[in-house]
Amino acid sequence: MKMQFVRGVFFLCVALYASASLALAAPPERGKIATISVQKILGSSKSALEAQKVLQAEVDKFQAKFKVEEDALAAMKSELEKKGSVWSDEIRVEKEREYQKKLRDYGLKTEDAKLEIQQLEKKHMEPILKQLNDVIAEIGKKNGYSLILENTMKGLRTRTGLLYADEALDISDQAQKELDNRLKK
Repeated sequence: MKMQFVRGVFFLCVALYASASLALAAPPERGKIATISVQKILGSSKSALEAQKVLQAEVDKFQAKFKVEEDALAAMKSELEKKGSVWSDEIRVEKEREYQKKLRDYGLKTEDAKLEIQQLEKKHMEPILKQLNDVIAEIGKKNGYSLILENTMKGLRTRTGLLYADEALDISDQAQKELDNRLKK
């Protein structure tokens, strides 16, 4: 009986050793990977859409304002081209100088408008993007993802790095819902 007991313990030790060595030899479990489309999220998030409406309204306002100046500049250029040959040198030089001055002023105004739009975009979109970054990090930690990759554009010409991802890996909808929930508060 002692012999059977010793033999049983021996086989148990061998079995434990074999299973332990198999566990050590097995490759580590692969990390979970997900993809996300920031473009899709910002295109469907209520807060992002509201911010984009504010920005678009400001852009439209500037475009309407500059349309008048663009038309005036186009009319001046047309007049210079049509009548420039019949004007005296003194009048033509004066008109060209006036046109160049208005063109420079227009360029400065459009640059100022671009800077104002960029600042407005930063003011409205930066908090949303910060929240989205936090949401993505929390989803990653909560669901045990090792990687969450950007997967916005379709087609090879527009992609950088990620050439294929299974649709099942996309967590954009989940992130967009969580972002909207956070930004409601």
